[in-house]
Amino acid sequence: MSEAAAPSVRNRKPPGVRREQILAVATEMFGNAGFRGVSLADIAARVGISQPGLIHHFHTKEELLIAALERRDKESSGHIEDAFRDLSAVDALLSLCRHNMEYPESIRLYAVESAESLEPGHPAREFFLSRYTRVRKAVAERARRDQQQGRLPAEMDPWTFAAGVIALMDGLQVQWLLDPSFDMSAVLALYLEQFRVTEGAASE
Repeated sequence: MSEAAAPSVRNRKPPGVRREQILAVATEMFGNAGFRGVSLADIAARVGISQPGLIHHFHTKEELLIAALERRDKESSGHIEDAFRDLSAVDALLSLCRHNMEYPESIRLYAVESAESLEPGHPAREFFLSRYTRVRKAVAERARRDQQQGRLPAEMDPWTFAAGVIALMDGLQVQWLLDPSFDMSAVLALYLEQFRVTEGAASE
């Protein structure tokens, strides 16, 4: 091997590391410019690889977008699943909100692409339809268990609660992205606290 070739070999990243780097850059660029506003060539240039090198990992822009969304969703879903095991629905949702605030690029990707997915034929449309169904079900089931444990009002409809709090969280995230000084976790806490049943009230 020649001396000139050695640096490129030393700098070559393992496939998993390169894939993660591509996803991180795609998350930022899709979140800033939307699906239509960025090309595979743009992303490859930011990563520092050729477009064929990027296509080795993700064959199309659509595939890369869904992979970026799934990466974000896996991380967020893992956090809420862990929280639901140990915390009430109210505390778990507040925990998720605070957790998400640590990852503004992922929130921006979610906000931008969920809005764009309203367009018929958008590659993320089915992803978001499926995700909203799954998340509503998970929140409603946790809320129902809280009702059985006396943590949430028995007369409350868990599905309405789930849909409402998801809509609120999505809207708060947009306001926070526009103005990071806006304390969305405080607003969410104020909303959720009205549902919490105190120990004394639960035993009456």
